[in-house]
Amino acid sequence: MSTNYLLSLPARPLTLAEYIAALIDLLGEASPAALARLKLIVGDRRARISLDDERVEVVFEQGRLLVLPPADDSNLSGEGATNTATVLALLNGELEVADAILSGRLRVAADAANVSRMFSAIEILLDAAPRTPALQELAFRFQRERLPHLQQTQPAPGPRNWYPFGSEPEELSLLDRLDLLP
Repeated sequence: MSTNYLLSLPARPLTLAEYIAALIDLLGEASPAALARLKLIVGDRRARISLDDERVEVVFEQGRLLVLPPADDSNLSGEGATNTATVLALLNGELEVADAILSGRLRVAADAANVSRMFSAIEILLDAAPRTPALQELAFRFQRERLPHLQQTQPAPGPRNWYPFGSEPEELSLLDRLDLLP
């Protein structure tokens, strides 16, 4: 059925909303237990997801995922924002979620409990993807559709920020003297 599902998707490049819907549908088909864990973790919380210039809100209502346009008056439990280059690095295993956060490439805003829920949901998806051919094919499609645009519109990502907080000149001088700078 997942092959049929993938073939039923529009031939044009998918929107963020369509990718998210397909991701959850394919996860549920391939691993109902993983989708059940995801639903248990996020509950009925509403989150805004931003990728480049696209924004959507997601919520599970009565066990079904709704992907909605962002609303100014919505009751959000959290927000996450990143760019295509970061998603590609995560999909390719070149970047861990924690490193994406520490480097500022993945930004989240929520209280501590909801931040933890968001990261758990991301980890469930990233954990299932390598073992699920349909999710792999969806990831390949994302790469095929987004990488050429990324290469045309954005400079290559620079070096990762190795330290998530600002540094004083004295600290950098000390690290340099100790040969501890990257």
